[in-house]
Amino acid sequence: MKKWTRSVIPAAIAAIAVAPLSGSASAAQVDENAVGPHGYQDLQLNMPENQANATGLLVDRQAEGKCHYYYLRPSEGKPHPGSGVFVSETKGVVMIGGTDQTHTPEGLGFGDHFAEVKAAHPTLHSTDDPSWVYTAPVPGNPDAQYRFAFSEEGTVSDFGLEAKDMAECGS
Repeated sequence: MKKWTRSVIPAAIAAIAVAPLSGSASAAQVDENAVGPHGYQDLQLNMPENQANATGLLVDRQAEGKCHYYYLRPSEGKPHPGSGVFVSETKGVVMIGGTDQTHTPEGLGFGDHFAEVKAAHPTLHSTDDPSWVYTAPVPGNPDAQYRFAFSEEGTVSDFGLEAKDMAECGS
């Protein structure tokens, strides 16, 4: 009995000591579908346009003055019409729109209810113009905010990560 106790207890202690390490390694893995707090995959807010293009995530460039507009490549999911990636000539990437395959790091995306978004972002507030669009601070990035648009049913119909200073791309 003594031999069993001496060999099993140290092994059990070692297993317990290692368990948190393996859990923290998993937690440290990047969620490839998360938009925020600083970007989406290799695409980052304030990244210059040439670097943003080099990520391979952008397609279908459209220019409106000093604000350029892209879509994420189709394999990243379907965006809301009018959403996409906005790139300022002076500030770089200033907005990254979500798709039906992406979500915030808090797990919010298309179809989530207003109450779920408000629970995750208690300071969520209406832009008032239009009344169905809300913004919330981005945990971990004081220079950005989330923008959520809600359908008449009260579910997320569009969302994105945007720089607080959108320069030429701001409304």
